[in-house]
Amino acid sequence: MARKSIEKIKEEQKITIRQLSVAYSFLLSAMVIFLYSTHNINLNLYGVDVSIMNLLFPLVFFLSCVTVKELGYKYGLRAVIISTIVLFFYGAFCNFFVTSNFNIYSIGVITLAYFTTQSICLSIYNYFLVYSRLPLLIVISNYVFSCLVYNMIYMLFNYKMTVSGTFWLEYFLVVLLQGVLAVVLAIFDSIVERGIDE
Repeated sequence: MARKSIEKIKEEQKITIRQLSVAYSFLLSAMVIFLYSTHNINLNLYGVDVSIMNLLFPLVFFLSCVTVKELGYKYGLRAVIISTIVLFFYGAFCNFFVTSNFNIYSIGVITLAYFTTQSICLSIYNYFLVYSRLPLLIVISNYVFSCLVYNMIYMLFNYKMTVSGTFWLEYFLVVLLQGVLAVVLAIFDSIVERGIDE
């Protein structure tokens, strides 16, 4: 029986990494499309309308962090860049063809908030992944901090830089609900084994 050469094994590993990278990029893009589709669906909690998109946003942080944990920072960032482009064009398409008025501002705000917070989240996650054992408390803190930043960017631009009477109530209510989801997702994150890393 012939043994595989080391070069052949490395080549097969690179092909597997590329295939997984494409799969994670598609999955993250599908998640972003789903979340954007729910941005007009609101729940009324304590007299405040809260978007379903904002409540479920920690799912995106979880998925991108799992990509970094499985494949490495380079492939995680690549998946985020691809999903950012998909988010912008999907939002523009929906805004142009589905609604009667085309509003590039709202698409830009969601895209800016998404890419900024994903970059921050992945950088912090990768740092602790490389230099520590990635404790559960760090993962939860990273998810919650990313939610804080995302909501601040999104809501400030969404409210057109004015802080109205319900701004802080909505902000902290959304962050609290996202924090509960972040704790659950961080537990799942701790179960995921570290994969191939280049």
